[in-house]
Amino acid sequence: MVGISPKEIGIRIRKIRLDRELSQDDVAKALGVHRQTISLLEQGKRDLTAVELDTLANFLQISYDDILAPQRKQPQEKTMQSGVRFQPEKLRQLLLTLLQFVGGHANVGETVLYKLLYFCDFNHYEKTGQSITGMTYKRMQFGPVPQLSHFVPVVEKMLQAQQLNKVLHEYFGMPQTRYIPLCDPDPAVLSAQEHRTIQEVAEKLGLMNATQIEEYVHGDVPWEATEHRQPIDYELVYMRTEPYALRTEAEMLHMAQDAAAMDSEQHLEPMSAEELRYYENLPDRSHVL
Repeated sequence: MVGISPKEIGIRIRKIRLDRELSQDDVAKALGVHRQTISLLEQGKRDLTAVELDTLANFLQISYDDILAPQRKQPQEKTMQSGVRFQPEKLRQLLLTLLQFVGGHANVGETVLYKLLYFCDFNHYEKTGQSITGMTYKRMQFGPVPQLSHFVPVVEKMLQAQQLNKVLHEYFGMPQTRYIPLCDPDPAVLSAQEHRTIQEVAEKLGLMNATQIEEYVHGDVPWEATEHRQPIDYELVYMRTEPYALRTEAEMLHMAQDAAAMDSEQHLEPMSAEELRYYENLPDRSHVL
């Protein structure tokens, strides 16, 4: 099992299981183990034994390499994701809507805002198979960050149009960048379901400070399962466990089947040196308890 982590093995097992429309109970019975054992395997919290590997490969009709072989990707390889296409106008409306809920909170600086945007997009993808904005997020040490080529042009246009105000000040002695909405969102752009997702994220996470939301996001599978500085695959939401999972096992299986029927390509660009410098030197990483 050299070259691949237990977390990656677990993700592969779960994906193959869902592709074959099997429940964790189905796999547990085939292996002669408890369902909780399969759950731990899929979370990467338990090693797969040689006997279990052999039984699992026979049951799922796959080779050992399908589970254990490291995947080698070319730098320009495209990754398949469902319902993911960046929509600048959706991002503009998401920002205005989210900031209506949390823009007045002193804790919501730029780094907290990034994580709230991430949860809006990834939670909605888990519920519907569609991201709200289609924005790419990268995994950094302090949590997910938006791709600058998506985020910055939208924000700059909003600042120029006086739809948004950027405020630089201190929060508990630390520099902080905050965004304040100067206009109302267009109710015709976001659906009622998208609006509900944004409101749910704001109500659940909007009062967390930088340290609290950083600790929270570090337990989310999409962030956990992604290599440092790499794009976070929206499909990883189907590997979520409590308290992040928004759907039951049966519901996620159904969503995975629906998503597979509407795959569209999106090229996930590697993080540029400019992006890396920007995110590793953010001024408002206030770790205030």
